[in-house]
Amino acid sequence: MRMVRLTLLACALATGVLTPVTVRAQIPGVSSLIPDKATLLEQAKKLLAELTAMKQDPKLPATDKSKVDALIPQATNLNSELAKPQTEPSRLAQLAGQLGDLQKQLAVLKGGGK
Repeated sequence: MRMVRLTLLACALATGVLTPVTVRAQIPGVSSLIPDKATLLEQAKKLLAELTAMKQDPKLPATDKSKVDALIPQATNLNSELAKPQTEPSRLAQLAGQLGDLQKQLAVLKGGGK
């Protein structure tokens, strides 16, 4: 009898662990809440490329160059984090927020600090 209970408990635990994955895949709204790692990495690479290009622009004012210099290490770290093979969904959400912040700062620099 005890073996049957343990087997049932093991099955229930396995079902509980696997169910969220299949449910998330079937419910459109849930999977869209978790950022796509490949998309984030692509955007982060583009951001870093834009910052690097801005740094090399001779027309960029010195004050903006110092801001670009400060953003490049942050963008590099973000790219490194996103390039890691395993990233928790909660960490992806955090990295997506960091990417959004860097994109806003880049937009301000592109707009001439307006």
